Amino acid sequence: MPSAASRDWSDILRQTLARYDEPLLRRIAARLIKPRNQWPADELVTRCAATAADVAVIDRRLGELDAAGRRLLALIGHSRQPLWNMGNLVELLIALGQEDGLAPVLALLEAGLLYPLLADERLGSVPGNGPVRLKAVRSFEQWLAFAGPENLQVFAHPLAMARALGEDLGLGECPGVVEVTGPAQEADGLEWPLRLAVLWQQVAGAPLRRTQQGEFFKRDLERLGQDPLLNAPSAEGLPAPPDAGFLAVALGESEGIVHEGDGELRAGELPAAWDEGLPAALEGLFKALPRLRSWNALDGWRHGDTTGNPFPSAYLLCLLLLSRLPAGDWALPAAVQEWVTLHHPYWASEALRPSRQRDWALAFLLGLAYQLRLVQAARTAEAEWAVRLTALGRWLLGLGDAPSLDAGYPKTLLVQPNLEVVAYRQGLTPALVARLTRFAAWQSLGSACTLQLGPESVYRALEGGLTFDDILRTLEQHSTRATPPAVVDLLRTWSNKRERISIYPSAALLEFATAEQLSEALARGFPGVRLSDRLAVVAHESAIDYSLFRLTASRDFVAPPEQCVALAGDGVTLTVDLARADLLLESELTRFAEPAGGTASGQRSYRLTPASLAAARASGMTVQGLETWFLQRVGGPASAAALLLLAGAEGPPPALRHHLVLHVATSELADGLEQWPATRALIHERLGPTALSIATEDVASLREQLARIGISLDASSI
Repeated sequence: MPSAASRDWSDILRQTLARYDEPLLRRIAARLIKPRNQWPADELVTRCAATAADVAVIDRRLGELDAAGRRLLALIGHSRQPLWNMGNLVELLIALGQEDGLAPVLALLEAGLLYPLLADERLGSVPGNGPVRLKAVRSFEQWLAFAGPENLQVFAHPLAMARALGEDLGLGECPGVVEVTGPAQEADGLEWPLRLAVLWQQVAGAPLRRTQQGEFFKRDLERLGQDPLLNAPSAEGLPAPPDAGFLAVALGESEGIVHEGDGELRAGELPAAWDEGLPAALEGLFKALPRLRSWNALDGWRHGDTTGNPFPSAYLLCLLLLSRLPAGDWALPAAVQEWVTLHHPYWASEALRPSRQRDWALAFLLGLAYQLRLVQAARTAEAEWAVRLTALGRWLLGLGDAPSLDAGYPKTLLVQPNLEVVAYRQGLTPALVARLTRFAAWQSLGSACTLQLGPESVYRALEGGLTFDDILRTLEQHSTRATPPAVVDLLRTWSNKRERISIYPSAALLEFATAEQLSEALARGFPGVRLSDRLAVVAHESAIDYSLFRLTASRDFVAPPEQCVALAGDGVTLTVDLARADLLLESELTRFAEPAGGTASGQRSYRLTPASLAAARASGMTVQGLETWFLQRVGGPASAAALLLLAGAEGPPPALRHHLVLHVATSELADGLEQWPATRALIHERLGPTALSIATEDVASLREQLARIGISLDASSI
């Protein structure tokens, strides 16, 4: 099933016109192209289709419409989605004050600026309820009578809806304007590309099966409803969209990431728009909102109950209301929902639908819209969430220019010897997410996402057309460190099924101090093949002129690790003795430390930082593992500073309290105060030989007890 984004609307328009009965076609053509001759029907179809892409003609026809018609096309333009259920368009018009919401739709159909989506051009059908097929459309009244409510779908040509933008919608001011006290929060927009990447991998591994009624089997319902990655809560503490795993399926179907075939949902292709950058990727998801039929922000998943779905029109109204906010202002989601429910015909009578009066705007605006980077969120003085449109949201609504959302951190991966890949989120892009998804399995989503390289994921990538060089190039292009040789070897082994492997009966492996030295040697004609940034292999050792290189002793990698790291007094600086270090040491250090300067006199320095230890903790490093490494490489236990950065947050938080320090003349007097029951309970703790900690509120009691034994308390320094 092709996605809506991939359709050629000019071609669909041509097919639709070809199925109009000739009298209807001539009536439409008389309004749209105003022919002066009696052209054949085929010629009229060709000319009408060509006119739909003619800016000058479309502008003239828009000028001939009444305000309601132009307003309807502008609404479609604000959604960026050409295809709408006709009922939702009627709801939009009524919500904006049009008494008869159907008349402007019929007028646009007659004007040739709106078209019915007929059976052959449908983007999909409700399982078990196929569309009624009409051989020819004699009139739009006939189509309304026979198509059925779920098949009443219309589309506008993208040019017409784009040219209608700017029409006054008559919305008025946005309700619920408030002031915020907290900082503005804005998502990075990667949440749903990441979740859809997870969905693609799951479906590629095992398709989702559907019953004859179109519902998922129990096992797949549990997969989608309980998967921790698809249903992860918001990191900011914002409301999460309900049934997020099923929402991923709905968005995935719209984007062509999954598609139905023989009662199964199978993996399709990751969107090509992801290669164009974050705005293009989020545009595709934004355009999917009016097409969500089986999920909504109130009920979550609603398979088989898609009739009377007001949410596509309600979502658009919410965003358009926020567009009416003055610059810098914020609005409460509850006030936005109240405006929609007062004006939207679905909620017009509270008595008819009391069960539908529950809150849904929070889940939409602070859940889905926030994650799609359509809105920002901030706290008010009453700790309520308020929202406003982002620059990206205004652009998607056709109200501003496209923002620049470049990641700016091309080096964002850390490939570890255990085949785990840490992807720091601030450097991820949809294009990189798509490439990683093809050959590595997502394990966690967060500020530092993790993936796992494995034979299954690599085999799937090779079968999908990637090569060993493609995989390695992606890792090296975006990694902060050279890919560990062990990882390169495994990738090469796994790719042996499809790629030719270079086999060396005997070879010499050379390690250079820096990547620049290796590059310089290769530029001078060194007869080696680069394996990593500092390693090269030479097929014939006799070809090496060793007089040009500084040699170090050979290393026995079977022996226990050598102690070759010195710990500085600050507890966080590690200095490596390069003459004694082996090839594994650097890959070990990069798991939890960062380089701290260049090589000097045979040494290289690393530094433990909160970020590096946080990444190590996220990748599974434990206190015991860090202690073991220090014993093997440093020759002593891990420093207190290292343990603080790795596990300090796991204990109870430190507490600041107001206390007074009682100084006494002798330690014996302090011992007596600690022992005497009358004063023992008033002493918080012993600070030193003659210093005791006293709570401020216990001073009066202490003075009273000391007076009983003839000791006066000097409080002049307080």
